[in-house]
Amino acid sequence: MSPRKNGFTLLEICLALMIGLLLITLAVPSVMGVLAEQRLKRSFEVFDVFVQSAKLKSVHERRDYVMAWDEKGITLKPAGEAQGTAGRNIDEDVKAEQFTFEKGQIYALERPAALSAHPANEWIFWKSGICEPAQIVFQGNGGKWTVRYDPLTARGLFLDSETK
Repeated sequence: MSPRKNGFTLLEICLALMIGLLLITLAVPSVMGVLAEQRLKRSFEVFDVFVQSAKLKSVHERRDYVMAWDEKGITLKPAGEAQGTAGRNIDEDVKAEQFTFEKGQIYALERPAALSAHPANEWIFWKSGICEPAQIVFQGNGGKWTVRYDPLTARGLFLDSETK
């Protein structure tokens, strides 16, 4: 009878490695999906804070505010600001806020209640706290979402969400 040596055989080590690789292979897509969902949620939360800021400014300052889209981002400024000489605002105490798009992100504005076929790319918040009905479509590296904003509360309602 030969004495038994402590340790693992090569077969046992290979089997343990195969099981470990199988578990990692199954877990990675699931973790990637969770991370993509978190990126999408964060993109909405950051945008929603900007929307709530527009609503609060309009109510507290008792003036209409507009969110104006361009290729770089969104500018929040008083609606119909009067221009002085050299293109300077007459209201120097009011600073426009900027929401800058990150690389690969698109925030598209849809205005279902607009009266013209091709409305300006602007969303208005009136001093009463009511905003124009709007729908925002986001596309980014993590996926896309569509949110409809209620005109009375300026709260977003998710219509669609899809991760990549």
